[in-house]
Amino acid sequence: MKKVHRTLKLCLLLFTVAAASQAGHAQESLKDQYEQIMQKSSTYEQYKVIRQTEIEGFWVNIEDTLNGKTEEITSLQSTIANLQGNIDSLKSDLRKVSARLAESEKTNDAIIFLGIEMEKTAYHILVWVIILILVVAVVLAYGMFVKSNATTSRIKRDYEQQRKEFETHRDKSRETQVRLKRELQTAVNTIEEMKRGGARR
Repeated sequence: MKKVHRTLKLCLLLFTVAAASQAGHAQESLKDQYEQIMQKSSTYEQYKVIRQTEIEGFWVNIEDTLNGKTEEITSLQSTIANLQGNIDSLKSDLRKVSARLAESEKTNDAIIFLGIEMEKTAYHILVWVIILILVVAVVLAYGMFVKSNATTSRIKRDYEQQRKEFETHRDKSRETQVRLKRELQTAVNTIEEMKRGGARR
């Protein structure tokens, strides 16, 4: 009897440990049954005398409870396995999304300029350098244009002045030629008159 008593206590302890997390009502029920069996049992010296039918009924209840808990544990394990599979699938999807996000960020941060892939920062710096070079080129071209225009204007003024001076000089030369021709003609006329006068004498 003592051995049976210990076996019952051990079974109850094992059941309590195995179903500690979800054994609330069922555990209390088995405990009540155990206490009722112990109360109904007669005492012989220091031993308890328990009916075999009660022990068998109690054991059937324990087996039913254990089977139910085992099925519940199996179902929970299956659920956990499914959840773990879902978690692994989600992790895989997350890795893919992270890879696509990194690729997208890399694509957004990169710009292809003249067939060369470069970062946005380098691209902006290059664009501003090109703009600065163009501005400097425009300023220099404008300066050269202004200088060339001033030189052209000065050359035109000098040419006009020289043309006027040339025309003035040409007019004077013409007048001088006309005057010299007149003087020459006068001298020729004088000489001819002198020759005719001498011939008469």
